[in-house]
Amino acid sequence: MSILKIAQMGHPVLRQQCEKINPEEITEFAVQQLIRNMLETMIEYNGVGLAAPQVHNPVQLALVGGETDEEGKQILRVIINPEITVIGDEKFGMYEGCLSVPGLRGYVERPSHILVSAYDEKGDKYELELEGFPAVVMQHECDHLQGKLYIDRITDTTKLAFEDEAARFLPVDLTTDDEEGASD
Repeated sequence: MSILKIAQMGHPVLRQQCEKINPEEITEFAVQQLIRNMLETMIEYNGVGLAAPQVHNPVQLALVGGETDEEGKQILRVIINPEITVIGDEKFGMYEGCLSVPGLRGYVERPSHILVSAYDEKGDKYELELEGFPAVVMQHECDHLQGKLYIDRITDTTKLAFEDEAARFLPVDLTTDDEEGASD
């Protein structure tokens, strides 16, 4: 396994519409190796999620965290060729960060309740309903697959800050990957 280089804001790969992966190729070596390398990279950089374009691969593949099981253990999902359907009008707002936009945090409101349809790492199709923080993380990663960054969704630029300054002056803790300051 390898730790991959993270593309940073300004690199054109982050603004590309990513290609779908042929479901028949999901179990092949190249896709499986990309998944393993992305996992090692995400762990190395302490991310909550990681999308393939962030490691210079413009395909519709992401690793998505943000959920915990009944015992409090983190759940990590592989999503391939995801489709999101918004359920309801309620919004969930939080300061987001991103491994591809290092040092910044910005307040973004997203739909609070979604249904995700995707393939997993075995090539099986599944659906998943998410609410709150896990829904935000999923949408953040799926945005990467569409060539979008969280900064594109900030509606109030007074709520965009460098992490060091935000930690001093904003009423939330941005130094941890918790529900108020997660980064991918």
